[in-house]
Amino acid sequence: MSRPGLDTNPLELGPEWFNTLFAEIGIDAEVKSLTSKSIGTGQIGENVRFVFEYAKAGPGAPKTLVGKFPSASEASLATAKVLNHYKREVFFYRTFPKVAGRITPNALYTDYDEATNRFALIMEDMSPSVQGDQLKGCHPVEAKLALSAAAVLHAAHWEDPTLDDYDWLQGSAKAPPPGLGPEQVAALWGGFKQRYAAHINEDIIEIGDAYAGSLTKWGDVYTGPFALTHSDFRLDNMLFGPPGATKPLAVVDWQTAGKGAPANDVAYFIGAGLTREDRPKHEMELLRYYHDCLKAEGVTNYSFEDLLQHYRWFAFYGISVAFAAAMLVKQTERGDEMFLTMLRRHCAQVRDNSSLELLRTLV
Repeated sequence: MSRPGLDTNPLELGPEWFNTLFAEIGIDAEVKSLTSKSIGTGQIGENVRFVFEYAKAGPGAPKTLVGKFPSASEASLATAKVLNHYKREVFFYRTFPKVAGRITPNALYTDYDEATNRFALIMEDMSPSVQGDQLKGCHPVEAKLALSAAAVLHAAHWEDPTLDDYDWLQGSAKAPPPGLGPEQVAALWGGFKQRYAAHINEDIIEIGDAYAGSLTKWGDVYTGPFALTHSDFRLDNMLFGPPGATKPLAVVDWQTAGKGAPANDVAYFIGAGLTREDRPKHEMELLRYYHDCLKAEGVTNYSFEDLLQHYRWFAFYGISVAFAAAMLVKQTERGDEMFLTMLRRHCAQVRDNSSLELLRTLV
């Protein structure tokens, strides 16, 4: 087979390539023609929907599929290479069947080329599912769907020592040092403050300065449980199905999957996913719901009190994602609005949970 996204513009893929793919994976179909269209709001990868017209089609022939490929942006390509994003996403789908497919789209085809850092991922199309909107935020009902999926993800490899066997998985014992160390991430905060000076106030600057100044120690003092984590667990990476859907939520964009703190995903989602007005009203209810879901998945050795303390600690994580991503990926008008919105929400989360007090323990 030719290698889409590696040696071909994915928008130019023709019937022959898909006919070969279907033959290899056991789908009885002959593609007569197809249309291709870029979709989504991703800034690290490009997503394409393929719509098929068949000369013949067996019962398993998909009407549509979605492919994910390298970004067309040189800045995003460079970031993906430094941070190993493309390899990690492909290997996530290949390695973790207890998660992939259950809370994600099913993957039909994956490919990655080490030499060129090019990749391709062909998945089931989750339409008519609707992508979450990071700017708008979500209702507590949607938040519970997300936190239920988080519990599935975390429980599947809770305290699993085999996570350390994968050198491509962030945070594993065999993983190389991160492409960006804490000093480099802290330096990005300085650049962010200059670029977005007109859009951030003194309250945000105080929190950002305190966090950036603590980054060299902040990530090393956590002693709680570890699990398989998403590490970018937010609304833009979630597809919500209609009522009665077989898969009410599908989580996508696994480029940052890692071995890490479960509470990190939880704090990041709640802090960024609910508006500043809604989060304080529903925060404790959502945390208890996630904790109950964890227990239902078989995790019974993690107290709610420990979860709450870890939640307060990881309220800072979304701050670094917001300012670092803003400085590293392709700059867009929506991207600027999204990262600033996330930053403001996470700073409010830090204030409301007295998380700044925890940083003082690092001095």
